[in-house]
Amino acid sequence: MVRLGDFLARFRPSGVPGAAAPAGVPADQVADQADELAPIFSALADIQAACANEREHAQRRADHMRAHAHDQAAAIVASAHAEADAERARLSALARQDRDQATEELLREAVAAAEGVRRRSAARMPEMVARVTDMVRSLADERS
Repeated sequence: MVRLGDFLARFRPSGVPGAAAPAGVPADQVADQADELAPIFSALADIQAACANEREHAQRRADHMRAHAHDQAAAIVASAHAEADAERARLSALARQDRDQATEELLREAVAAAEGVRRRSAARMPEMVARVTDMVRSLADERS
C-alpha cells in the first residue's frame, strides 16, 4: 500500500522556474497508481471468481430447466396425440353408429314399403286375375 508521505511527495514542486530550490524527481504516477490499485484489484479477484462461479451455476440450472421443460413439452405432445387418437376413434364409432342407425331406419322403411306393395297387390290380385281371365276367354271365344 502507498504510504502517505509517498502520496504527498507527488505534489512537491520540482524544477519550477524561479529561485533555486532543492532538486526533485517527478513522481512515477503510473507505477504509483498501479501500487495503489493492486489491493483493490486483488480484492476484486475473489468477487470475480464468485461471479464466474455463480454464472456457471446459473447456466447449469438454466440448462437443467430447459431440458426439463423440453421433456415436459414432449410428454404433453405425446399425451395430446394419444388423446387425439382416442377422440378420433370415439368419433368414428359414433359416426358408424349413426350410419348404422340410419341404415336400419332405411331398411325398416323399405320393408314397410314392400309390405304395403304386397298388401295392395294382394288386394288387387283377384280383380286383375279376373280381368286377365276375361280377356283370355274373350280372345278364345273370338277364335272359335
